[in-house]
Amino acid sequence: MESAQDNLARYLEMETILNRFFGIFDFCLKGCVLPELERNGNQPFAACCKDKYYKVYDLDHPSFDLLREERERLYGKPEGVKNSSLVSPCEYHTDTGCVLPTCKSPICLAFMCRKSIDALREGYGIYTYDYLGFNYALEWILTGDMSLADYTEFRQSCLDMIDTLDAQSGKAH
Repeated sequence: MESAQDNLARYLEMETILNRFFGIFDFCLKGCVLPELERNGNQPFAACCKDKYYKVYDLDHPSFDLLREERERLYGKPEGVKNSSLVSPCEYHTDTGCVLPTCKSPICLAFMCRKSIDALREGYGIYTYDYLGFNYALEWILTGDMSLADYTEFRQSCLDMIDTLDAQSGKAH
């Protein structure tokens, strides 16, 4: 059985991979944020961050405690974040989006709205992204409930999605 620290390391590795994926796909800024800002006269809004998800969905588990401790060590306690958005209940969400490049809660890291999932399917032929499935997989990685074999398969699936995005977008990452 892996330690909570090992589970956190595996989770943070997946976060790095998913951050690469979202960096290439880049739907949120182009497909949601910029059009919404234009419609609302550049007024701040909270499209996907409508709750303190790290409080609502994080599990009572030692690995989640480690994730929270690392998040607060790197980025401060939620109540100490400067420039929190007035329209989002999450303290880590500012007018320019989430301030957490790492140590996000699984629900936040995994989230993709229906419109973005449709764009991923229609634009790239990727049908394997299911945000609730990804959320649970990330939780299982963090709690140690995902076997190493399943983790390896999930990790490779995410890398395959990155390869598909790269191939179709002509970007090298």
